[in-house]
Amino acid sequence: MMLALSEYATINSGCTVREALLALNKAQLGLTYDRHHHRAILVLGADGDVVGKLTHWAILRSLEPELLGQDDLASLAQAGLDDTFIDTLKRRIGRVSGSLAGMCRAAARVRVEQAMVPAGESILDEATLTEAIRRMVILHCQSLIVRRAGAVVGIIRLSDAFEEAADLIRASDPGQSD
Repeated sequence: MMLALSEYATINSGCTVREALLALNKAQLGLTYDRHHHRAILVLGADGDVVGKLTHWAILRSLEPELLGQDDLASLAQAGLDDTFIDTLKRRIGRVSGSLAGMCRAAARVRVEQAMVPAGESILDEATLTEAIRRMVILHCQSLIVRRAGAVVGIIRLSDAFEEAADLIRASDPGQSD
């Protein structure tokens, strides 16, 4: 179930969002039809260890550089505060004005380490898929970094865990008890 680190898109932390997206495109070309596309790029530090993930969400967030590091706004939405209230806060903070093309040109220059999600969500390589699914649900994350003896060895993606669970659900007999 784990996708080995060597099979996943990676980028160095000093690169730009544009460079990361080019690396992601290159990685997608090498995928076989039985694999889902990568939904993140693993960010490597100077020592080669994974220091973060550049997710779709993080890339879109880089369109508004003033909001990078404004995770409190996302927490407010998750806490159930009204969108109008959050929009008012965003206007007070300030936002990029102009076209989407202009925002994208600015985002292309953003450094990966400014936009990435820190590599916090992880699981040990000996954990079961059940444990990984439970952790992804609790943390509400798209992937878990897999570690062995402290080193990153791969990633478990929500899409792969979903496919495995969906296959088992389809094959199960609802009348049979465990």
